Amino acid sequence: MDLDPEVHRYLFTQPADAASHREAVRQRMANGWPPVGGLWMVEWRDAPGLLGWCGLFPLQDSGLIEIGYRYVRATWGRGVATEAGSAVLDHGFRSMGFDPIVAVVHPENQRSQRVVTKLGLASLGTAFHYQSWLNFYRLDRNAYLANTG
Repeated sequence: MDLDPEVHRYLFTQPADAASHREAVRQRMANGWPPVGGLWMVEWRDAPGLLGWCGLFPLQDSGLIEIGYRYVRATWGRGVATEAGSAVLDHGFRSMGFDPIVAVVHPENQRSQRVVTKLGLASLGTAFHYQSWLNFYRLDRNAYLANTG
């Protein structure tokens, strides 16, 4: 997944090769990243195999918690990101007590913009994160709980 150029099209880093990427992921996990939140692996309910991940983690240099995700291309357009994102948001608000949860999306990434708006995050214009101007989205805990019961 992480070596697929289309998966990384709107991301800020590109893995050099499989071996160095695997080692970087191992090091990140060994060092306890993320320090708050978590990353959850996503699979089909009835079949094994990694489809991707969805997580909550600190938005670089902001003090905010960001929802993020990455999936293999075979899942795109099939509702996987929205379904997993809904579960992760619910866990973040109800169990972890985060408030707010935000997202940043590359301005050209229409698919990801649709996902975050389906999840209920509101567009607040642009913000500078990860060395780029990105579309910025936010959802407050009270608004989430009012809409979900």
